[in-house]
Amino acid sequence: MRWRISFLTLCCLLATPAWAQTGKGMVIFADAVYYNGKVLTVDERFSIAQAFAVREGKVMAVGSDAEILKLKGAKTQSLDLKGKTVIPGLIDTHTHVFDYAIDNGSEELAQMEPEMADYLRLVKIQAKSAADAKIQLAEAVKKAKPNSIVHVEFTPDTPEEVSKLTLDDLDGIAATNPLIARLPTGTRRLANTLTFQLFEKHLGELPEGVEKDSQGRFIGKIDLGEIRILKMEILVKKVESLASVFKKEMQAFASYGITTWASTIISGKAMNAFNALDRKGEMPIRLAYAHRLAAQTFLQSPDFHQRLGQGTDYIWNMGSSSHSLDSSYPGLCTTLSAAEPVKAREICRSERGTFQRKAMEEAVKIGHRIAGTHVAGDRSVDNFLDVIEEASKAGGLTLDQIRAKQHAIDHCALNPRADQIERAKRLNIIWSCGPKYMDRADRVQRDYGEKYAHQWVVPVNSILKAGGRVVMETDDSRISNKGTFYYIEHLVTRKDDRGRVWGPQEAIDRKIGLQMFTRWAAEYVLRDKLLGSLEPGKWADFVILDRDFLLAPAEQISNIRPLMTAVAGKPVYTESDFARVEGRQ
Repeated sequence: MRWRISFLTLCCLLATPAWAQTGKGMVIFADAVYYNGKVLTVDERFSIAQAFAVREGKVMAVGSDAEILKLKGAKTQSLDLKGKTVIPGLIDTHTHVFDYAIDNGSEELAQMEPEMADYLRLVKIQAKSAADAKIQLAEAVKKAKPNSIVHVEFTPDTPEEVSKLTLDDLDGIAATNPLIARLPTGTRRLANTLTFQLFEKHLGELPEGVEKDSQGRFIGKIDLGEIRILKMEILVKKVESLASVFKKEMQAFASYGITTWASTIISGKAMNAFNALDRKGEMPIRLAYAHRLAAQTFLQSPDFHQRLGQGTDYIWNMGSSSHSLDSSYPGLCTTLSAAEPVKAREICRSERGTFQRKAMEEAVKIGHRIAGTHVAGDRSVDNFLDVIEEASKAGGLTLDQIRAKQHAIDHCALNPRADQIERAKRLNIIWSCGPKYMDRADRVQRDYGEKYAHQWVVPVNSILKAGGRVVMETDDSRISNKGTFYYIEHLVTRKDDRGRVWGPQEAIDRKIGLQMFTRWAAEYVLRDKLLGSLEPGKWADFVILDRDFLLAPAEQISNIRPLMTAVAGKPVYTESDFARVEGRQ
């Protein structure tokens, strides 16, 4: 173990003005010291220390108790860890805090935003057939206020045939109310003409994700990305409303041990809300965002990234995103033949000629990095890699320049194949893998065969053994109940929520799981020099745990919970009993 504070580290610290003269010379005092613990630094050697010191929001030093306590001055705060484990703050490379914020803050939003109140008044329908769905939709519309939006969700046991309802069906059911109905599977929704007119009224045009037929007429279906625009850009009128619920959800994420999260932002109003929080110093945790804000307006503008600027310590841009190159299950873009084609149909939004393909090509051609994009199915990965290679060549980029971009492919859902791992390695692609997709492996087995359920669902170990790069994402609204360590346990045991093991050859050890969630994830968000490990000079983002991460039984890793989470050395969450015992807020 390397506990010794390096001479170089102390020399750098002497450049700061806060020091004290002692009989033995000059000493730099820390703002806070944490000692008598098990500090998993997750440095390059995965060193374990006893203590660490924080100064001006960054890690000052890491070492033994004796070494770190020498940095304690009269005004230094200190905490005896009493043997507890400390890890770097977790970095979630793909999640949707804004969605969870709207769901969890629905009561607050409903009070502040009348149009959102109508949308949030969700009606759940269990239909027996398409005909029954029409009857129940008509009943829901009949009970709604005149001209108010009607939001319906079909339960998962509703037959797939409801997805065949047409725009004419919906317009006949709701002639005076905007109507949106979520289908029983996937992320797509049915919508009537009045819903599309909301987009045209507020935005001047329809979003690119609205499906159209061969004649260019929309057919009554929209996807999750467009629903996000509807909620955050059209129904919510005040930036302050979004800022309020966003802040509370980020505080909740801090309680899960997450200190940085990454996502694609597709609403200008949402971006304004995060920036407003940042200007007031009220961002509880950090946000690395990919943008789809200017996909149409600035599609071919080479200086768009320069206009975004470098960001701040709490919000920064990590690239461009097409948001989604396909749909969620069962709408996977795959080369496989489905046993049940209705349930596992191919939906490829990155084929030649599509808007997503064009947007991604233009971004790559002018030197943008691609990150934060939903990529499900192996054929979708083929399309992604084709764009990176072809558009980079068209833009005059060399292989070294492509590798420097660190483009990213998210999810690892029914991908990658072995040949794709090698191809991505050559291009220095980062894979962001979501353990939640293991809970859908039974569907892959049902629709495509057992082989692919074991080989193509979150194949983390195969990527690592081949020398590829892989990080951790949650992308899961269940995180509030599951906790973040549930996702590490999933990859260690390879068990789904029913206890069945999928792809045992893909199991990893817990140290790798923690590296995926910290040190390696810092590369994904383009802050590897500042985040991801507890080393001198990096931001002091850390989590104190309620049990030993390295010694907890594999089947109990998911039970680990944070006692305290700090960002830039400042506690942003403290568990109530721990706070009481330690005399903290």
